[in-house]
Amino acid sequence: MTSTNPLDWKNHQVDHLFLLVGENPLPNYVAARLLIEPKTSIVYLVQTTATAGKDKPAGLLEKELKKHNITTKPISLGDAESDGDKIRAKIKETIQPKGKPPLQGRIGLNYTGGTKAMAVHAYQAFKELQLTDPVFSYLDSRKLAMHIDGKDEPIPVDLALSPAPKLETILGLHNLSWKTEPIHQSQLPDIAEEFSKLHLKPDLAIIWRKWCDSGFKDLKDSKGYWLKDTQFPQPPSLKLSITTPKKETVTVPDEIKTIFREQLGWASTAELSLKIAKEKGKFATFGDVCQWLDGGWLEDYVLSQIEKVKIVKPEYHLHSSVRSINIKDNDPKKNWRIQFEFDVAFLRGYQLFAISCTTSPNYKDCKQKLFEAQLRAKQLGGDEARIALVCCCDPHPKEPNKKASENLKKELDFMIEDSKIEVFDSQDLEPTKFADKLNKWIFRNAGK
Repeated sequence: MTSTNPLDWKNHQVDHLFLLVGENPLPNYVAARLLIEPKTSIVYLVQTTATAGKDKPAGLLEKELKKHNITTKPISLGDAESDGDKIRAKIKETIQPKGKPPLQGRIGLNYTGGTKAMAVHAYQAFKELQLTDPVFSYLDSRKLAMHIDGKDEPIPVDLALSPAPKLETILGLHNLSWKTEPIHQSQLPDIAEEFSKLHLKPDLAIIWRKWCDSGFKDLKDSKGYWLKDTQFPQPPSLKLSITTPKKETVTVPDEIKTIFREQLGWASTAELSLKIAKEKGKFATFGDVCQWLDGGWLEDYVLSQIEKVKIVKPEYHLHSSVRSINIKDNDPKKNWRIQFEFDVAFLRGYQLFAISCTTSPNYKDCKQKLFEAQLRAKQLGGDEARIALVCCCDPHPKEPNKKASENLKKELDFMIEDSKIEVFDSQDLEPTKFADKLNKWIFRNAGK
């Protein structure tokens, strides 16, 4: 019988749980929290040279499990991750050590992680020992369910962890952390929504992009980072009509000036006060204001729509929604720089939903963003992760009458299931429809 009641897990919990540690420790983390009784049970981490160490999957898994009072013990295979004889011998020696009493109580093996050889030979070792009532389990990432051998129905795991892991936990399992605190709430949702409407009109979007490209060029340093507030021109403001390096005059469209005037209370038609915008949006720096105008508004808009879905669909149990997630390089000599970033992310249970956002109309740029998002999301969230691209992309040059989103999804269908990714282009951003489209994407992937 299928159940989401956490108490039902007690039927399958063991006193000694063997986990096979691979590159992604997230499935092991889920299995350990569900299949043992904290404080009294022990988790054995079967690890290799490649996964052992405090900064490697086994050590990071141990660190996160310790926060839940889960005791772990290592079983080292060295470099013998494919040596069946050694794998079986190590498992047997741990369960029935020579000259010592065997492990007492119920014993289980979760064979989700590790190499295929580790799974096969660990399973075989259990069989050869003829243990009484062993529990064999496997975490199905596609269905978000735990299969218990001998049971007819898998048990849903998507919302089984209580408390659910935070985004920091997912990062911690990969020895990652953010460089700066991400933004937990949309900052200027009303203005972001107005910007999304304007980007339904390609002509306005093109002018705005030209203005941003030229207007912000001198406000960054040689490494591409925004200048410090003290380095901004005084008074800190942006001219709404500028001349590009090609001597072209670009003026912010009246529709956007109206937004500034009505939403920011700024009356000037010649320039935008960064000081007022900074205070209105509670931005930390003038650079943050510029970043928001330069495309950050799309992240803000997406986050605000996720917040709407959370309100109308509490049964989804979405949590940890943030934007501007800048992951710092974990090399101590290079931790001043950003290793990679996610634009928007949230969790449902332990399942990661990652969204990449770009206002670039360039098809190749959007395709690159989608590839990067897919690789990073899978790295962190495993096969359970779901990925979306929100973009303002033009159609593919060879298929101008076809939606860009359809072609972009096809670009990845050779490497990822169609249901795991979604692409929303500018025509999907209409405020009355976008939250519903996000809702349908989440529903399609909630434990399916």
